[in-house]
Amino acid sequence: MSESKAPDHGEDAGPPRRTAKRVIGGIVLILFAGALLFGGIQALVDPDAVLARSSRTPRSADTEAEAKIGGLLLCSFGLTVLFYGVFLLRKKNPSEGSPFGKAPE
Repeated sequence: MSESKAPDHGEDAGPPRRTAKRVIGGIVLILFAGALLFGGIQALVDPDAVLARSSRTPRSADTEAEAKIGGLLLCSFGLTVLFYGVFLLRKKNPSEGSPFGKAPE
């Protein structure tokens, strides 16, 4: 059988570098997460404003519980987006076999 001289995909592959696209994407995600968190916290703090806005729509108006649940969902999604944006910006250090970094010597 013939042996391939090309290295495997797992070998000699350094950590992904922070490119301009990753930095811009991370900043955009962090800003989007801030908007989601702002909307969610506003819905939690002042559910009456959400009720007033929903009463102008053709469907039935939201209840206070629905407004608070919507605020919690916005906050949780905002935190998820925020953590992903920070993950894109952080600098990765090469690890040796451990998903948590180098083992202490």
